[in-house]
Amino acid sequence: MKVLSAVGLALCGAVLFASVAAAQSPIRRTPGAPADDEVGMNIALQVGGATYQFSGRGECGHEPKGYIYATPAKMWTVRQSEGPRSVTLTFWSPASGGADMFNLYVTSGGKSHQTNTVTGKDAGPTKGSGTVTFAPAGTGGVFTVNATAASGAKINGTIKCDAFRAIVAEGGN
Repeated sequence: MKVLSAVGLALCGAVLFASVAAAQSPIRRTPGAPADDEVGMNIALQVGGATYQFSGRGECGHEPKGYIYATPAKMWTVRQSEGPRSVTLTFWSPASGGADMFNLYVTSGGKSHQTNTVTGKDAGPTKGSGTVTFAPAGTGGVFTVNATAASGAKINGTIKCDAFRAIVAEGGN
């Protein structure tokens, strides 16, 4: 019986150690990037009449030679999440000089809002409408949002990233 108790205690300790280690490590780390892939960011949005403010650290990425539905385009991504609130923005600027496109998700106050202006072969239907503009600033930049989500909520304001990390393709080539 003492052997079974010792084995059970050892297994509990191993599970606890693995849980603590997993909680302390990031979900995904870019090869060769520093341990902290997050950068300083400030979000100041009005979402359906409610204020969404954030100042802290989040993910900001940039790929200068990306694609959106076979169209060469620069791509930027922004991800911020804390508890039940989150903002995710993916912004494309076509190399051909065509209209910029974006996909914006905002969750706040128990509601989720999506705006998707991406067009192209196989892109599917757009959701909501609006514009996002990008102004570089040092190693970062500011996105200015003026959109109406598919839910009807107006989303206006700015998202500022202090810097952008390189985006690394997942799954190989």
